Order: sequence, then C-alpha cells, then structure tokens
Amino acid sequence: MKKIGSDLDPFEVTFFGSVIPLVFAPAFMTPGSRVFDLVRWNRPWLMAIRLVCAAAATPLSVMTFRRLPYTEAFALLFLTPSLVTILSAFVLKEQVRWRRGLALCAAFLGVLMVVKPSFEELLSWHFVALASALCSAAVVITGRMIGHTEERFTLIGTVFLSTAALSGLLMIPSFTWPTSDQWLLLTAFAATTFIAQALLTIATPYVPADRVSSAQYSQILWALGIGPFFHEWPGTLTFVGIVIVVGADLFIFSQEHDVSA
Repeated sequence: MKKIGSDLDPFEVTFFGSVIPLVFAPAFMTPGSRVFDLVRWNRPWLMAIRLVCAAAATPLSVMTFRRLPYTEAFALLFLTPSLVTILSAFVLKEQVRWRRGLALCAAFLGVLMVVKPSFEELLSWHFVALASALCSAAVVITGRMIGHTEERFTLIGTVFLSTAALSGLLMIPSFTWPTSDQWLLLTAFAATTFIAQALLTIATPYVPADRVSSAQYSQILWALGIGPFFHEWPGTLTFVGIVIVVGADLFIFSQEHDVSA
C-alpha cells in the first residue's frame, strides 16, 4: 500500500485492490447460495453501516500512508484495537475485564514507543488516519453483530463490492493505466487484502470483538520488518515497545478461554 500509493491515485489503488478479490469471493459460497445474496440482507441497516465504513477505510488508509510519515501513520491506525474495545463495551455490551483493559492500554503505549509519533503540527491527514481507524473498528463491531445472520459469501463479497463501487467513481478524474510493475504490486495488495478480510470475517462471529482487535497489534512486527525497505531502522526504545506489546497480547489471549462469552 505504501509503495504503490505514492505513484497511483489512492482511489485507483483501492479500486483494483477490491475488484480482484471480488472475483474470488464466490469461493465462499455454500450450497444453496446465489450471487444475488450480495444484495439480499437479513439486517439491512447494519449491513449498510458496515459497507459504508468498509468502503471508506481502505482509501483513507492509503491516503494516510501516502501523506504522513510511516511512524505517524502507524501510530494513528493502531488506534483501531482500542476503538474496538471501547465500542464492544458500549455497543455489544461485552464484558471487558479491568485486567484486559489495562493490558490493552499497555499494548497501546507499547505501540507508541515503537512508532514514536511526534505530532508537533496537527495536520488534516492526521484526522484522515483517525477516520480510517474508526471505520475499521466499526467494520469489526458490525461484523460481530451480523456474523450469524448473514451468509459468509455476503459478508465478504459485499465489502469488496461496495469498496470497488465507491473508489471506482472517485478514481475517474485522475485515472492512469498502471504499468507492469504497478500491476504486480496491485495484485499482491489485492491478494493479501482478500485473505485478510476472509480470515477476519470467519473469526469475528466466534470471538469477542476486543480479542479479535488485540491480534492486530501483531502488525507492529510486520511494520518493523517493512521499515528498513523505507530506510527506517528500529532503536532500543522500539524493541522495548515490542516486548510490551507482545507481552500484553499474550496476557489478553490467556485471559479468554471461553470464546463464546
């Protein structure tokens, strides 16, 4: 996303990153499923909210990585798990034990130590990143609420369909045909997007929302691995933050044995 987002319009990146997975979405169709299930919903209002948030989250995150320094972008986008925990308590009425709450706070502080954000000047793009984090959190929460009432094919396919539709319209004014190298990056982006969305959709109906979100902190390890490709090298404080994040996540997972709670 960061590599290709600096060369192509963010809406164009989002469009191709959604259209390609949409082609493979029928792989999740079960016996009796129909293509029209994409627009036939049992809980239309929740589905509508989920699709709007999903359609907005990806282009907003592409803009974030394109406009903000790598560290600041990650610092803001990693607010998603914390937002999910807050929303799960108020919207889903899920119990968030005080120990888990402290562990989530520790994980978030660890993230700040890793990415070391320096918000000397508050820019409009910081609000874009916050909006992306909030939209991603809303997708997790609504997915939890409708995970047992909608077909899995519907949950997965509609996300890519709505995202492709919105970004396809917004990319028209600045559309440029991708080069061969850009097509390779777009394909890789689309493949990982499809796998991630599919796994998240499968997990959310069976696992408390805050536990799903806590697993997202593992992305910080991938961020550190990717950083050197963009000339960003971790320091001592970064590794201390990693220990805090990993330790907090292990504690969170060990505290929840009954995933149906």
